[in-house]
Amino acid sequence: MDQVCDDDLCWLQLDDFRMLLIKNIDPSRITPYLRQCQVISAEDEEQLFNDPTLVLRRRKVGFLLDILQKTGVKGYTAFLESLELDYPKLYSRITGKEPNKTFSILIDTAGESGLTQFLMSELSHLQRALQEERRRRQQACSAAKDQVGRRPRLKDRELMKLTESLQKMQSEREYLTEEVKHLRDHNYSLMTNINALNQEKSNALLANRDLQIEVSYRLTVIPLNPDLDALKSPSMPNEPVLQPKEEPKEEKPKETRALKQDNMAPMNLVTTMFRLRRELHRAEEHKARSLEEKEELQLLCAQLEGDVKMYCQQSKQTLRQLEEVIQERDKALALQVQQHEEVRRLMQEKDQYRARVRELTEKSDKLELVLLRSKGEELKLRTRLRKITEKSASSEETEEPRERSPKGQKSGPGGKLVWLVSSKHHKSAQCVFYM
Repeated sequence: MDQVCDDDLCWLQLDDFRMLLIKNIDPSRITPYLRQCQVISAEDEEQLFNDPTLVLRRRKVGFLLDILQKTGVKGYTAFLESLELDYPKLYSRITGKEPNKTFSILIDTAGESGLTQFLMSELSHLQRALQEERRRRQQACSAAKDQVGRRPRLKDRELMKLTESLQKMQSEREYLTEEVKHLRDHNYSLMTNINALNQEKSNALLANRDLQIEVSYRLTVIPLNPDLDALKSPSMPNEPVLQPKEEPKEEKPKETRALKQDNMAPMNLVTTMFRLRRELHRAEEHKARSLEEKEELQLLCAQLEGDVKMYCQQSKQTLRQLEEVIQERDKALALQVQQHEEVRRLMQEKDQYRARVRELTEKSDKLELVLLRSKGEELKLRTRLRKITEKSASSEETEEPRERSPKGQKSGPGGKLVWLVSSKHHKSAQCVFYM
């Protein structure tokens, strides 16, 4: 019973660091030592590393601790020695001691040969790791050398490509320069032609203006007579027909004013005709511009109608997506409510379990007190038994010798032979005395 209490006590002390152990320990590092100490079997190791339910490292550590807890003090000591070997800082944090690497469990289990075998296996493992590290370093060095040797070639190739592109760009630049010169000369020639045409246009406008002035002057000066049709003939201004005739000096001023008024009517008609032609030309230009603007507005209207249709489709699609998002949100809210209910139920169960654990802990404490009291009473009874045995032995020495049976002692008259058996740590002792 004391052995069972020691097992439970040591593992109860280790349970305080269970989360720390699960967080930091790698099972593959400590299982070889535990296998050498014979606290886990090959089946346990196979189940630990090949069980599909033990995929996570933390679950593997928890399962390993559960296996070791079944082995009692031996598993506890072997586990601490494995921590001392592979995780010295964690060992110091749990035990508060510095690691000394005694390997007591390994020596007791497998002997010096087992320890030597374990150390040789660890040494071979370290040698393999060292060889692997050297191989990786050699590969890294060779890759670095290849990269260093490849860099100049890449730079030379890149320089050649840049040189070729530079030459190509220079040739293109020269070609474009020649093209620019040619276009510049052509532009100069066009500008010269435009200037000449503008000069001709200005000369033509001046000539036209002079002709209009000449026509207006002649219309105002020449009297209205049947010979007016002669103005329509392509006669030159210096012809004698178009020259004004000398009026008699004896003409009266009243007739001159009437003649001038009559001559103003054709001039007004010509002016009105030119004005109407200009307005007609402007109206045609305005009509052409209006038609162009109408076509542009029709194109813009068609484009806007297409945009409106596209925006309507996008808005409908957005509304559908919004409805889907609202449905998903409602589902998520419902799921969140269910999760909250589940969490609340789990918290209630957790509180119940805590209360149950507290009750069991109090009950365990009471039982431990009862056990300690029973042990104290047992010690008292053993002390009384030892005293009574000593008294009976001293009284037997003073009394006369009595007959003794070959297997035991014979009681005196009215006496009783009493055998008491006491056991501690699986060892028994027998005491005989007379009552």
